[in-house]
Amino acid sequence: MKRILTLIGCVLVFAQGVVIAQNSSPYVVGQWNLQDKFKDFTGGDSPIITDNSAFTFLNPTPLTLTLEYAFFEHDGTFCGCDRDTLSPNGRTRYTMLAEQQGGQFSTKLCPNQTDGTLKSIVFVPPVPPAAPSFGEDGALQAGLEIHVGGGQRTESDLDAVSVTPTTISGMSSIHAECVSFIGS
Repeated sequence: MKRILTLIGCVLVFAQGVVIAQNSSPYVVGQWNLQDKFKDFTGGDSPIITDNSAFTFLNPTPLTLTLEYAFFEHDGTFCGCDRDTLSPNGRTRYTMLAEQQGGQFSTKLCPNQTDGTLKSIVFVPPVPPAAPSFGEDGALQAGLEIHVGGGQRTESDLDAVSVTPTTISGMSSIHAECVSFIGS
């Protein structure tokens, strides 16, 4: 009986590790909102309000990583970017309001945008003049997004994106836009 319980415990620990691994990637995406109000066909006259989004990025590795997170309109228009260092097993948190106030979300590029797509990449900082090795350097991240508004709060995981030649190209594009916006 003791062996069976030990075996079940090991299987559960292994399964939890697999689930966590499914939520991590060098590329994650989510939804951002900032003073967003809309009505859907089921909401009647009461708008759905999301005043602000908060994001937490987690580094599940023992590596020091560069984190770049970019904001886009739904049509793909680039709205800004920020960069942080993720310490080994560390985390970074921010809100959309703070990104707007700090200039990382540009109201000049996206003057009327109140919601959009967040794309976040991580990589091991390359030694100049080398370029980052997206998807090949062991960099991983996981993340949470929290939306607050109308007296409500919702929380969900950022979605992990599989590493493929197409997404590696997308990661390179995000990095290039961030370098253009905030420097190298």
